[in-house]
Amino acid sequence: MSAGDYYQMLGVGKDADADAIKKAFRAKARELHPDVSKDPDAGKKFSALNEAYEVLSDPDKRAKYDRLGHDRFVSGMPEQHVRAQDVEFGDLGSIIDAMFGGGFGGRASGGGFGGFGGASTARRAPVKGKDLHFGLRVSLHDVHVGATKTVSVPRGEKFTSIDVKVPKGVKSGAKLRLQGQGLQSPSPGGRPGDLFVRLDIERDPRFERVDDGLDLTTDLPLSIAEATLGAKVDVRTIDAKVVTITIPEGTASGAKFRIGGHGLSGSAGRRGDLFVLARIVPPSGAEISDTLREALRQVPAIERH
Repeated sequence: MSAGDYYQMLGVGKDADADAIKKAFRAKARELHPDVSKDPDAGKKFSALNEAYEVLSDPDKRAKYDRLGHDRFVSGMPEQHVRAQDVEFGDLGSIIDAMFGGGFGGRASGGGFGGFGGASTARRAPVKGKDLHFGLRVSLHDVHVGATKTVSVPRGEKFTSIDVKVPKGVKSGAKLRLQGQGLQSPSPGGRPGDLFVRLDIERDPRFERVDDGLDLTTDLPLSIAEATLGAKVDVRTIDAKVVTITIPEGTASGAKFRIGGHGLSGSAGRRGDLFVLARIVPPSGAEISDTLREALRQVPAIERH
């Protein structure tokens, strides 16, 4: 279990660069190795030191650690670091060579800690493969029906097609996690990474979502006659069904009519409503006959104050 602050464990400041962190780790590793240290807790401290170096030597992990703070970071960190019970401490050189690519200590066949050599080997926990992040553009209809889309994921020099199920009613910007569909682990026995897919919902030409929920709005063009005298008008829903609604006499532009249960589909069988917004469309000049023109002149002007 981790204890204390990673910077304190290595004895460096928070502004230390990568070289300073590496140098501090080498020095601390020599000091805390159980073959050298007489501290009965040297094994645990050595494991914690490896954990601290693993995080602070990785720019992404270090940035996350600095942002979250020690306690919040370690509470969510997977157990991928070297643990005390996984290390055969007779081979400190192997451990540090694995981290730095060689150049530390020797490979003496004798026991003890001369050159930190030894016949034993260090066993590191398998490293998880890298996660992949993709963006996927979907239509509003895809969200309504819960469509299945396909993304191409790199597998070495080839690409593999992965099916992505779009949840009904999902919000734009939502991230889907497909466990084990990321890159393969670089170490034997390691778990593959995960695939994260961000859903971006395209703007629909006919329907608009209300507050990212299940309700929809759509515009309904009305002629002056329909709005003034009333009419029965057909409205096409997102299911491509036709619903007939009644427009009352004297309907103003912007009036709203509700068609229950014809919005987006959601989880657990939920369904939103469709709201129809009246938009009065005046005739163009070419459409205004003399008869219509004369009739419109009989309509009282609106009083303006």
